[in-house]
Amino acid sequence: MSEPFIEKLKAIKHLKIVDTYSENPSQPRFGPEIEKLDLPQPLCQALKSRGIKRLFEYQHAAIENIFQGKNVVISAGTGLGKTEAFLVPILADIFANPFSPHTLGLIIYPTKALARDQLERINSYMSFAFGTRAMVLDGDTPEKVRREIYSHPPHILIINPDMIHFSLQYSKDFKDLISTVKYIVLDDAHVYAGVFGSHVAYVIRRLKRFTPKAQFIVASATIGDPKNFAETLVSEHFIEVSAPPSRKNEIIHVLAKPESVSKTRLAIELMKTCVEHDLKTIIFVDSHKLAEILKILGEKTGLKVGLHRAGLKPEERKKVEQAFKKGSIKVIIATPTLELGIDIGDLDVAVLYNIPPTMSKYIQRTGRVGRRERKGYVITILGDDPISAYFERHPSEFFSRPLERQVVTLENEEVTKIHLLAMARDKPYTLEELSHFERRIAEALLANGFLALRRRTLRITRNGARFLSKRQSLRGVGEVIKIVTRSGRVIGYREMPMALKELHPGAVYLHGGRPYLSLDLTTKRAIVEPLPRDYPFITKPLFYSDPKEIEMYAEKRYRGIYLRYVNLAIKDAVFGHVVKRFPGMENVREVELDKEYTYIFRTKGAFLYIEPESSWDLLSNAEAFHAIEHALIAAAEIVIGAAPTDLGGISFPSGHIYIHDAYPGGSGMSAEFYRRIDEILEKAFDIISRCKCIDGCPRCIFSPYCGNNNKILSRRKAYEKIREALQLEFNGREVSAEHYGKPLV
Repeated sequence: MSEPFIEKLKAIKHLKIVDTYSENPSQPRFGPEIEKLDLPQPLCQALKSRGIKRLFEYQHAAIENIFQGKNVVISAGTGLGKTEAFLVPILADIFANPFSPHTLGLIIYPTKALARDQLERINSYMSFAFGTRAMVLDGDTPEKVRREIYSHPPHILIINPDMIHFSLQYSKDFKDLISTVKYIVLDDAHVYAGVFGSHVAYVIRRLKRFTPKAQFIVASATIGDPKNFAETLVSEHFIEVSAPPSRKNEIIHVLAKPESVSKTRLAIELMKTCVEHDLKTIIFVDSHKLAEILKILGEKTGLKVGLHRAGLKPEERKKVEQAFKKGSIKVIIATPTLELGIDIGDLDVAVLYNIPPTMSKYIQRTGRVGRRERKGYVITILGDDPISAYFERHPSEFFSRPLERQVVTLENEEVTKIHLLAMARDKPYTLEELSHFERRIAEALLANGFLALRRRTLRITRNGARFLSKRQSLRGVGEVIKIVTRSGRVIGYREMPMALKELHPGAVYLHGGRPYLSLDLTTKRAIVEPLPRDYPFITKPLFYSDPKEIEMYAEKRYRGIYLRYVNLAIKDAVFGHVVKRFPGMENVREVELDKEYTYIFRTKGAFLYIEPESSWDLLSNAEAFHAIEHALIAAAEIVIGAAPTDLGGISFPSGHIYIHDAYPGGSGMSAEFYRRIDEILEKAFDIISRCKCIDGCPRCIFSPYCGNNNKILSRRKAYEKIREALQLEFNGREVSAEHYGKPLV
């Protein structure tokens, strides 16, 4: 491909282009002109003021279905007018009766930042009808404005799930206000996957108790099976309306890999090249630690770099968004916070430091690229890891991956426990209102004194309220650790069990571009002290996990492998860490802690049993099954879109392997793993068998999340065991949960 910017990339000394793919411009088909629709004249004027003279066909279909009172899920890519698809019918209703004293529309965005970002856009439409308005209600809304919202309700209330969760429990005014709501919109709903999705599904269920006649609209980026996703999330029947994939301009997708340098070094080189060519660039990474590292290194080379990640103060993120939009900074390093539809203006280049776990996320991260009147570029950096090696061998498969289903589970026991308590505080309920799964948990809450039965209804007790007060976050279910300096200044928060691995004593923790040394960790807080900004070391935890099966949900056999889907209690134990030199990441030394730091949580997982090799010793079997466990998690990323931190793995030399949800209560990912084990095993075998290394390397069986610093691994032994298992049929005997040997993760 002879293309000027691609030629510039080829000129980067340590960059090899593996493959390129050109995506041609395309647009959805147009539908009717605005004037030909039966819409209020002020609404037609509002649309024309934004340059909209006719609708896309998919927008028209969504509007017609909403007018007919149906629940509609709208799936469309970035910049295709999803907002107008749900806003037009709501505004038509409001404009027909602009002096109504009630709130008709409740629009829910996943975050405060996104809600406030959309307020201006929605009010620009409402300014065309005298007396109509939209307002935001969130944790930052001043008390005076809250009183105004409740005394003079806006026609549209913009809110986030966290505020609904809080207001249902504590505000009678809020419950009165929403009783008139006719439309409930969940925009950017693709974010509601995993544990967050489980929380939001329960928040919606609680909301429905006060809005029994509301019509639901779910708007999402491009995802697989949006209808099933919306129906799981809202527990209602939906009509699906989807826009075809489209791009305003040509997009050139590049698979690139570093040669003789690290991915980090190549990312810095790409930043410099993009800035030199005046290209507005976002570098997406998957962890806040990596985002901090790249910012530090980018600034050391003289680049002006913005940082956008969860955990930063909202005003810090807003400042970066505005600077990028105005062009005063050309590069942002971002975690997936910028996958959402936050307005940062147009974008020329997206650099993906890691392969996004799903095709949907790939599309979401790259959707803003090329919306100016020129080509856009997407550069995915392949690394020395199993996923990269797989797609280096199969590049065409990378660009033709199907859209994965969004995974939402309604059977996370920890999430359900929280919301059954919150629901009792919202309004007492009876056991008959609950599903069989929920009833079992409610009965346990009754037995533990967290709920009380009065006049046949369940009510929260003082003990229940105390338990709930410590678990108000919808972003997880683990206990939250407060991170403070010796002087008592709070610098941030981290959830268990991740806090155990990042904030045990002696660990180096990165926050806001600065390293901190963890001095102490308790069940409630971590005490840290700042280190010099140029501190040359970071740490990586050494840990093990020990599983205990609580309950079996299902079992099956596949070839020579026995499987079951189970409820687990997992003990994570950090016993040390590896000190690495920064930024080269060379091992300096291993440090053993004075004591183990442990955390026990309940979750769900898939158990696999492969017969150990009788002619091998304990160590040889341990090497084989540890390697298979790593390969299975890597393969799950390719097949089901599990992010690297979604699943954990534990193996024993006895042939027992557990692949579990990394989040307390479960996220649904291990259920998908269990369901699609045949495809996952096929990909795992490809990863193990096709590598050209001697007996294990980062491109096949090494994992950056290994708690044993990638020791006790053998690709060759893993190949022998997995090949044999795929050629056999399981002998059918019962498999005990009793394992032997040291657990490896």
